[in-house]
Amino acid sequence: MNQDAAPNVTKWCDGLKFNRFHGLLVVLGVLTLIFDGYDSQILSYVLPQMLKEWHLSPVMGGSIVTWGSIGVMIGSIGLGMLADRIGRKIPLILGLFMFSFFSGALYWAPDFKTFVILRFLAGLGIGGGMTLTITYASEFAPARIRGAMVTTMFIGFMIGPALAGTISILFVPVYGWRIVLFFGFLPLVFIPFLYWLMPESIRFLAQKGLYDRAIKELRRMERAAQVAPQNWVPESFVFPPAYRASVKHLFTSKLAAMTILIWIVYFMNLVIVYGVTTWLPTLLVKQGVPLVRSYGYTMMQHLGGALGTVLVGFAVDKFGRKQGLFFTYLLAGISTWLFGFAVGSPIALYVIGGALGFFIIGGNGGQHVVTGEIYPTQVRSTGVGWGLTAGRFGAACGPLLGGLLQSAGVSFNHYFAIFAIPGFLSALLTLFYRINVKGEDLETVTVKLATTSE
Repeated sequence: MNQDAAPNVTKWCDGLKFNRFHGLLVVLGVLTLIFDGYDSQILSYVLPQMLKEWHLSPVMGGSIVTWGSIGVMIGSIGLGMLADRIGRKIPLILGLFMFSFFSGALYWAPDFKTFVILRFLAGLGIGGGMTLTITYASEFAPARIRGAMVTTMFIGFMIGPALAGTISILFVPVYGWRIVLFFGFLPLVFIPFLYWLMPESIRFLAQKGLYDRAIKELRRMERAAQVAPQNWVPESFVFPPAYRASVKHLFTSKLAAMTILIWIVYFMNLVIVYGVTTWLPTLLVKQGVPLVRSYGYTMMQHLGGALGTVLVGFAVDKFGRKQGLFFTYLLAGISTWLFGFAVGSPIALYVIGGALGFFIIGGNGGQHVVTGEIYPTQVRSTGVGWGLTAGRFGAACGPLLGGLLQSAGVSFNHYFAIFAIPGFLSALLTLFYRINVKGEDLETVTVKLATTSE
């Protein structure tokens, strides 16, 4: 064992090269978010046939998504704050169980009311899954590749809807629309592996004075990185004292401006994401596109989002958060507007649809990077949870706005022109972010934010 004075634990963790430990964390995060994304976006594949079978109006259909989003809001806040008090691991597993169980139970929902209730309960878990994977990636990623690691995890959230589209294409024509919901039970099999393999946050353990458990996790990281064991002692963990996390801590003098900007950008981004993805199959069917083929265009959007999520992460690592997100949101607005003119060409629908997903969903992934690093450890999960909740107001408003626009008889191209506006506004707001993080460790980000003048 190295008998020299141990380095500061956070500097050591943030300075590591990407290794098997980080790789395992990414795999677990990707799998969690595949299931999370599957359940989050599943309604876009069943909504056209559900509306027909239950004789629902577009506004009622949008309200199902809205109630699910309300559940996600509550879950993001509740499980996020719980994670700042008892640790990240158990709330993550609880969220996975909830969205798996209640999403699968939707298969037997006999009517609209029951479906809405179960969707709300599933949303509680979906919100927790997203919040905790962002927190995990932010706290364990090496500083120089934090953006790429956070967004690479979120490729799972894009694969999930694409998987739902594949299942819809293969099984819905034979077994009906409910079969897509039944597959929601699958993540329950994953829970024992997550409990066994997922580490607890070292930063959280140190905040709570649980140094023996923190050192145990450090030993695991040392073995995976194949580096000499360090002489870890309690003095290696240099953290400010823990305090009871609450939303008021997100509005201290140095955090308030960033919190407000993050919330607004999340809101606008998810207005586009859910206003477009939820109604895309329905909108295309109204334009004469066959239902099964519309699933293909929706899948292409999510696959584009998966690629965009990863590449935006590399972009914000290379150029900084502000520049990377500004151009991503600007191109999100442009591609959303252009999609409204693509309906006459199958090739254009695929190409522009892929670009639309690349930038609007990729931008959301890049925003997760900012949210996961801007708050100190004591309130990181709380900050992420509230940020995602602000976004979920957009996720709730997007489908309702889409339903209202359709009821008002808005044309296909005007529909997408309206949804392009939040993309342009988001690009503008990112220019007002107080700091431009690029390669700093989390504690340096906290200091930098505290010492930067308004």
